[in-house]
Amino acid sequence: MRHMLKVSVGSCPIAVIAAIGAYDIGWSQPASASPPSGYTLAYADEFNSTTLNASDWYYRIAEPYSGGFVRSQNVSLDGSNLRLRFGYEDVNGDGVSDYTGGGVMSRNNFGYGYYEVRARLFGGTTGLHSSFWSMGIRRDISGAGGDPRIDQDIDAGLQPENNQLYEIDGFEHNSPDSMDMGDYVQAAGTGNHRLGARNGAQMGVNYSDWNVYGFEYTPTYANFYVNGALKFTIDNTINGYVFTPQTFWLTAIRTANPSNLGALPGYSDFDYFRYYSKPFIGANLLGNGSFDATPNNAFALWNPPAWIENYDKPASYLVTDDFYNGSRSLIQTSTSAYQVTTKQNLKFIPNGTYRLTARVKSSGGQTQALMRVLNYGGTERTVTLPTTNSWTLVTIDNIAVTSKSATIAFTSTAGANQWIKVDDVKFTQTS
Repeated sequence: MRHMLKVSVGSCPIAVIAAIGAYDIGWSQPASASPPSGYTLAYADEFNSTTLNASDWYYRIAEPYSGGFVRSQNVSLDGSNLRLRFGYEDVNGDGVSDYTGGGVMSRNNFGYGYYEVRARLFGGTTGLHSSFWSMGIRRDISGAGGDPRIDQDIDAGLQPENNQLYEIDGFEHNSPDSMDMGDYVQAAGTGNHRLGARNGAQMGVNYSDWNVYGFEYTPTYANFYVNGALKFTIDNTINGYVFTPQTFWLTAIRTANPSNLGALPGYSDFDYFRYYSKPFIGANLLGNGSFDATPNNAFALWNPPAWIENYDKPASYLVTDDFYNGSRSLIQTSTSAYQVTTKQNLKFIPNGTYRLTARVKSSGGQTQALMRVLNYGGTERTVTLPTTNSWTLVTIDNIAVTSKSATIAFTSTAGANQWIKVDDVKFTQTS
């Protein structure tokens, strides 16, 4: 059967068609592709198991949502593929059938790079939606927050309290024969950028066959590919949202009543997920380094999007009356003695030499008032924040990242009413 065997990325390179809307790809094109030039594999799950890797994935759980139920029971692995099941069954034991779907969300956050899946999408009836996308999560996230490990990871300081700022849709497939792609901005006051719905003939594929879908996310553009052919480009220099590393999603849910219940259950299958990285010299890899990002959900100054708060969390929050640029800065202070850390954990970044900078103010007098970089493959490096009422540049230079990761942190151990302020934080690769 055509396209039923796993094909490694790069085994059958296909030239990228560098034109938006190139729909002349033949039906016989192999379901393989190569990443764009310069990328190396940083993370992969080949789904070659019979159980989901719980260390790397959450279940998408929502009961009910979108006129149905999104359940962990609808996620399975068959030793070669991740299978997301569309069903129609009695979930509550009340004698009434319900629409069901499922999905997974990564426990890791991914930033700039190239994302790719190989997928065979269900098309047996209308009303069902399969998707390959990236979006941050938050504690009260709608339609996906039922996995208790989300709250557990937030409480343990492994995920930000609030990281839902925007999404990138590698594809959104509405059965049986429609697909669109692009971004959707969660943050208030900005727009979306979409390639409108295309049927398989327009896109040059049969969605029910195995096809390779990918998107390349960079500081200046986002490119969307099908079987190596460029289909859509977004100019990220004018898109208006604030960057942050995000959770990766594969989901399958009901969007309307299916026209043919006899086609259920049905499956959308995913052969693998692969993430590739490369150096983006000079680009800030920290999310919301300006502290200005505003999500669409209920926002509070105690909850800086993309950042993790540890220890005395109420002692770290945002202020709007003093900032280096934008409209907000971070302050660490309290009316009683406190210890608090505000941090980000970056993963799957290229090894190389980096620089960490920030603009800061400080009252002085603290036991500790530090900018820190750790978990990068070397001994923790710190700089003590100077006592100053003027915004002052602090730098940690020549950071030799060898672990493809880094934690950036600001830590105060201080007495009552002592304070630091932080803004314009940047972690950039220099070589």
